[in-house]
Amino acid sequence: MDPPSPRVIETALSGYELLNDPLLNKGTAFSEAERDAFELHGLLPPYVTSLDLQVARRLDALRGLNGDLQKYVFLRGLQDTNETLFYALLTRHIEELMPIVYTPTVGLGCQQFSRIFRKPRGLFLSYPLKERVPDILGNPRFDAVDAIVVSDGERILGLGDQGAGGMGIPIGKLALYTACAYTRPPPCRFCSMSAPTTEIF
Repeated sequence: MDPPSPRVIETALSGYELLNDPLLNKGTAFSEAERDAFELHGLLPPYVTSLDLQVARRLDALRGLNGDLQKYVFLRGLQDTNETLFYALLTRHIEELMPIVYTPTVGLGCQQFSRIFRKPRGLFLSYPLKERVPDILGNPRFDAVDAIVVSDGERILGLGDQGAGGMGIPIGKLALYTACAYTRPPPCRFCSMSAPTTEIF
């Protein structure tokens, strides 16, 4: 199966808001035209780099880290800031990175979840909020969900109940579903038909 071709999406985001959206951020791969359209000049180094060069740089940085947990945290941080680059790196080096993104390293990630948590990812449904579950699931941001991975946080890789830390399992599984099956990451959440366009992979 061939990797998916780039797609063009429209967004009303610009500047810092665009760079802070991991689904749309391309870092230094934004073209000059995109930097003009999205008011990115001055927010990025002036040199436009290719996705290939970005992947090579991130791979070099990753390989320079000591220990699988550090590599796991590095990749989770990349996923939370630039999904285009994260999935390009993961798909091109799947044999090397699969044990970091998922088993066995994800077990360490679950055990350290509260210490490495940076940005919300996933959906937490807890007993104290049982009366609010319909409202939580009714949020329009979940209308375009294509796949769901559910964990109750128990028996995580034989480690026992990890509570909220069990979220590492759905995060890792969905990353592999996207990388191995070439499914698209979640669709653009903020769209405007009159806005500039950007091409993402």
